[in-house]
Amino acid sequence: MSMRRLWLTLLCGFLVAPAALAATHATGDGVFELRSGAGVIILNTSRGTVWGQVDSGKLVVTDPLAGDGVVLVSGAETTKYPTDNITVYTGKDLHFRVTGGKIRLWFKGSGIDLTAVGVGSAQLTGDAFTDPGDYSLDSGKWKAVPVVTFTVRFGVPPTPTP
Repeated sequence: MSMRRLWLTLLCGFLVAPAALAATHATGDGVFELRSGAGVIILNTSRGTVWGQVDSGKLVVTDPLAGDGVVLVSGAETTKYPTDNITVYTGKDLHFRVTGGKIRLWFKGSGIDLTAVGVGSAQLTGDAFTDPGDYSLDSGKWKAVPVVTFTVRFGVPPTPTP
């Protein structure tokens, strides 16, 4: 009986997971991925979700519209500047998830892995003294993070209706 239950659970998981993932992907959303990044990364989103981790470094979160999204970070020492809606996280093995509205994430460190789904841009400046990592847009081919500042855009902003 327990083997049947296991198979039924696995089957349900295979059916439900893709539907849940598709539900979070809105029209016009793009995908930006970074793996093993080292250097300075600035991510600006106007909508969407970002999640990932940093092996060692700093994450500065600027939330211009407080309350329009949710920022969760674990494994960090935190300094908050409430008047500027800025929070600085430092440490090793930082994990983060950002959902919702407009936000700016500034990373400096190594071992930066992240996925952003939505609409935004990423400014990449790889560390010239180590492997700066790789990035991908819309599940495309992985490319080396350049050591000269380079900006990529993902997703298509919605067209305003009159």
